[in-house]
Amino acid sequence: MAEVNTMPTLDDKQSASSASLEKKDGVAVSEDAIVAKEVEEFEERLEKDQAPDEDYLIREPWEVALKVLSNRDDPELPSVTFRTIILGLGFSAFGAVLAQIYYFKPQTLLVSTLFLLVLSYWFGNAMAMFLPSHGLFRFINPGPFNIKEHVAIIIMSSTAAVSATAIQVISVQDLYYDNQLNAGLAIFTLIGSQLLGYGYAGLLQDMLVKPTKCFWPTKISTANLFQALHYDNQMTSKRVRLFWTVFLVMFVWEIIPQWIFPLLTGVSIFCLANNHNKVFRNIFGGASNNEGMGLLSWCFDWNLIGSDCMFDPIWLQINQDIGIFLTYILMAGVYYGNLWRAQDFPFMSQAIFAEDGSQYNQTALLTDGKFDPVKYEQLGPAFFSATNALYFMTSNLSLGATFTHVFFWHWQDIKPFLKSFNPWNKEVQVVHDPHWEKMKAYKQIPRWWYFVLLAAAYAIAQATNYTGHSGLPWWALTVILIISLIMSMLFATLSATIGFREFNTSANGFYQMITAYLVPGNPIANLYGALYGQHPQGQCIAMLGDLKLGQYVKLPPRVTFWMQIGGTVVGAVLNYIMMVTIINANREDLLSISGTRLWSGQNAQSFNTNGISWGGLAPQMFGAHGVYHMVPICLAIGVFLPLPFMAAWYIWPKAGFENFSTPIILQYSCFLSVGINTSVNPSMAIGIFSQWWVRTRYPRWFTKYNYIVAAGLDGGTQVISFILNFAVFGASGTAHNFPEWWGNDFSLSADRCAAADN
Repeated sequence: MAEVNTMPTLDDKQSASSASLEKKDGVAVSEDAIVAKEVEEFEERLEKDQAPDEDYLIREPWEVALKVLSNRDDPELPSVTFRTIILGLGFSAFGAVLAQIYYFKPQTLLVSTLFLLVLSYWFGNAMAMFLPSHGLFRFINPGPFNIKEHVAIIIMSSTAAVSATAIQVISVQDLYYDNQLNAGLAIFTLIGSQLLGYGYAGLLQDMLVKPTKCFWPTKISTANLFQALHYDNQMTSKRVRLFWTVFLVMFVWEIIPQWIFPLLTGVSIFCLANNHNKVFRNIFGGASNNEGMGLLSWCFDWNLIGSDCMFDPIWLQINQDIGIFLTYILMAGVYYGNLWRAQDFPFMSQAIFAEDGSQYNQTALLTDGKFDPVKYEQLGPAFFSATNALYFMTSNLSLGATFTHVFFWHWQDIKPFLKSFNPWNKEVQVVHDPHWEKMKAYKQIPRWWYFVLLAAAYAIAQATNYTGHSGLPWWALTVILIISLIMSMLFATLSATIGFREFNTSANGFYQMITAYLVPGNPIANLYGALYGQHPQGQCIAMLGDLKLGQYVKLPPRVTFWMQIGGTVVGAVLNYIMMVTIINANREDLLSISGTRLWSGQNAQSFNTNGISWGGLAPQMFGAHGVYHMVPICLAIGVFLPLPFMAAWYIWPKAGFENFSTPIILQYSCFLSVGINTSVNPSMAIGIFSQWWVRTRYPRWFTKYNYIVAAGLDGGTQVISFILNFAVFGASGTAHNFPEWWGNDFSLSADRCAAADN
């Protein structure tokens, strides 16, 4: 085992039987166990710096799971303790309440997993230090706060710390359609829509969790941080000292770009030279929402950049970068070529417009909550901003390409999964992976658990869908759920093998489009179609990622399962309670266009707008004679777009064409049509520096510290961002702006470009 390309990895073994045995000291030992032991010895040499630099070099993306992460485990460590339950429930409640408050705030924020990880680490160690640990009190403090307790707490709390998609549907019905679901119905709608995704995940885990090649890049940095905090010798460890040093530096630094000197969120020489030119703003600006594409701008705010570029595999980033270069060409070409009357509407906007450029009065379209053709004739046709329409097209192209790409390149992985549903199939699906080998020490989750969970969730979905008067027929719901399962498999495959995860927004539009064809003219039914399409898909991928995280840190699978379920129930109940409390106390503020400095219904308004545009206007906008008739057609076109790369790979099999991913390139081909875009250029540069330069030139440093630095950068940023949101940005009710000066000009965009049109 002198060279990395001969490093043992159970995935590469083709014996097709984990039961193959060798005799060692007279005892039968499985071949998998032998290879797992070799991997442990290899990792130990890396950890002790006893290996040459070449052994640290990561050539294949999945090797990070073996070289960066430890395969260490102690099956005797308790995972469900008094601390686990108290901190799990406490942080789940904290995260769920906070996420629901954020949903109705002018500043929409997410509760960060790293933020919860750091807080729970402090609290867990404090409990271990101060709670009594002898005699009868041993059960509340069984010893040092361990990695399995910590991961179980985070899986539970991060599951709860979201505002579930079902809340959007329930709040829209309450605010705009005077349909208040009773508490039981609402909570079961929340729980049912999430459990469907967990059922999907259970069916897919053999294919997408256990194998080495499904290494889930987004979980590497988190797992590495868990292992550093709990396995290293605290502050005597260089990795731990490095994490807390970077954490502290970012904690202090982020006050400057976020509050004192906002110009640093996007430095554009062109905007500094001319802050009146709208062409400059559209092309080179991007530090404010929906301002511009941010070409050649530079961002110094890590809250916008994020550490994705430090752990996403290099070929994922190359495909993304190709798409972004296409974005500059396509968005500028569509707008300045005046396609779809582009220049009559803002350069970037997600609103719907009337012919005169004003926002379309969508609610005036409806009679008894359904599309009224007479009112449509009075209001006239509706239009998107051209870049938003382009985004719909590229998203559908990407969705279509995903089918072809995944089934072609991953058929050998999908085939055993599909065969496993055949009751007459006698072939056992064998998984070779050193991390999974260690997991065999724990009781596994029987597949029938997931079948029961899926059947129960389906029954809950049908019952709540009917009693909630959604307008979505049972057969349409069933079709959407089948499509959602298929899409979950496709997108989870990309997420597991390369880290691609930019599909939530596009998937939401896809399910709204499908529902618009199944149940035309009904906005509420459209919202439920999006709920039961996108939400189970998102939950499925999230649970698969958590199962992989559990596999990396050796958390028993049944503990992961019950932590997910517990977080779901706690989150659902508290999401609903907070939603009702906030709506009842602030209904008028939430219904107003601008809201107040404390409360805003912008998210509910946006969700309702999407439901009306797809549920009410889809035939007029996307039908055969509609302005945007190419949007649905792009779904079919996308199916054929991966074929040139496949043909090139057949002709030149060693040229690297298998590394180009058409779905990723297409998804990013209009990536800059929304939001703040100045972070794109530094993200590209840091990604190439980290995942190519450092990885290939300094493999020892990369393997030991790259992912720890990424966690420190994000951790410090997210903790201070949380504090700033409540201290100065108005999340607590009163905003305290830093005094106006040249670097904080209130009359211009943050990068001193001309203010955005919308």
